[in-house]
Amino acid sequence: MATPVPPSGPPGTPVQGDGLLDAVLAVGAGLELSEVLRRIVRSACQLVGARYGALGVLAADHDHLMEFITHGVSEEQRDRIGDLPRGHGVLGLLIRDPMPRRIADIRTHPDSYGFPPNHPPMASFIGAPIRVRDEVFGNLYLSEKEGAEQFTDQDEALLVALAGAAGVAIENARLYERSRSQRQWAQAVGDVSQALLESETEADALAVTAEQVCEVAGARACAVARDREGDAPVVVARHRADGGPALGDGSTESHQGAGLVVLDGPHWDTVRDVHQALLLIPGEEQAAVAAIVDDVCAMTGLDSPGPTALVPLTAGTAHLGLLMVSWDGSDADTASQLLGPLDEFAQHVGLALVAASAQHDRAAVAMFEDRERIARDMHDHVIQRLFATGLSLQAGERLAQHPVVRSRIEEAVSELDLAIKDIRQAIYELTPSQPVAGLRGRLAELVAGYADVLGFAAHFTLTGEATGIGPALEMDVSAVIREGLSNAARHACASAVSVEVFIGPRIEVVVTDDGTGLGKSDRRSGLANLAGRAKARGGTCETQPVQPHGTRLSWSVPAGGRAKHHRGVGPWSREGSA
Repeated sequence: MATPVPPSGPPGTPVQGDGLLDAVLAVGAGLELSEVLRRIVRSACQLVGARYGALGVLAADHDHLMEFITHGVSEEQRDRIGDLPRGHGVLGLLIRDPMPRRIADIRTHPDSYGFPPNHPPMASFIGAPIRVRDEVFGNLYLSEKEGAEQFTDQDEALLVALAGAAGVAIENARLYERSRSQRQWAQAVGDVSQALLESETEADALAVTAEQVCEVAGARACAVARDREGDAPVVVARHRADGGPALGDGSTESHQGAGLVVLDGPHWDTVRDVHQALLLIPGEEQAAVAAIVDDVCAMTGLDSPGPTALVPLTAGTAHLGLLMVSWDGSDADTASQLLGPLDEFAQHVGLALVAASAQHDRAAVAMFEDRERIARDMHDHVIQRLFATGLSLQAGERLAQHPVVRSRIEEAVSELDLAIKDIRQAIYELTPSQPVAGLRGRLAELVAGYADVLGFAAHFTLTGEATGIGPALEMDVSAVIREGLSNAARHACASAVSVEVFIGPRIEVVVTDDGTGLGKSDRRSGLANLAGRAKARGGTCETQPVQPHGTRLSWSVPAGGRAKHHRGVGPWSREGSA
């Protein structure tokens, strides 16, 4: 803290004329609100010759002080005093009745609330409200007149004049702060919109949303939940300002959907029915409030509750999800002021979600049209050529005299037959008769489609919550399953095959058969492609023998991993249109 500068002139003589002008000019310099408030207190002390000064900023309810800027008290003294005043006692006089006041000895005043331990002794007092337009912004409190026992009428007049100039300076600083805040929120909306349009998955984009909220709102944590049709919302993104991990963010390798948080329970049902931004303050005697705040602390990994905002993500009348924002326990007033900007930000995010989804739908339509064209070409050209080649080989088999040549021709015809079946299966996948909802259903249908090729139905299981996987990663998972089943049919002579998919912090696909295994001479181009897909996402791909016989194909990548050379056609799009 800067040492107070004593006023010019003999002790007890207030600064006049040039002194007031200098103080007004000092107060009006700069636009940073925090610095403007410190200059106001310092200038007021210098103007009337006060040893100690403070500026108390009123909360929105005009019932207590939300900020207390001091002058003449060192940081060490402030730490020893403890909690700053909230507006009791003599300080509360100006809150209840905002008029200039002079008191000869505050220690004997009937409204005196007393001093906390380690507080410096104070007697003489003068105070004046600071008004911004017709609103009382806060109060100036000065104490301990230098060189005199009490403040004078002239001191009061000077302080009132300075308070008027301070109101103008504060209004300018507030306009500047508001403009800067609006720019920050606008930039955050732009970053989130760009992420929604460019990210591989919606969850990746909403992680940017949580990070932006923490940065712009000065919050300690934020979580984003998305609504699910016919079911409770699920948390898809979380962020902590201190860099600490939120619950389940890479902290476990379990396959049981680790870290998944579903907003389920009567208290969350109440929140969904409200459809407006809410601010919950811990300590309120409502069980639902405590339950919600505790849930937000748990899902974001915070160790103590604080003011928590619940802001719906909406687009028109559609409810899309929920923003959950938590601040420090002492920031209730700040949280209250930010509830409006947060609500507006959430509406922009909701519109961006709808716009990104529409772009995704357009890309999907284009992709399906391209797939239909590819399917037609494969059916009309590729299959017919293979079929004709097979017939030619079968015709030539009758002319073959050597048994080795006859055997080789039979093998080639069998391989062509399997290739035709694979192509027909691919055509069926490219042009499904009806779309299957959900990742679990699509993968189950993929596995079931290989029953004809294998000669039996493979066993399929999916463990974990089948959400948060983008189409590009789903395409990789499908490719692993397809390659594993194809190898079992072509090379393994298997009688049983199982396909297991595990979804958690990592995505794992395991295809196991009881066949003869992969020989050294078998072609491995398909497996090399799977290894390349895994490497691009920072994962692994391995094949291992199974006792007493068989092969296990294991493919594993991080759930949040992104392909290094991803080339999509839209948000959350597949790798290419084929």
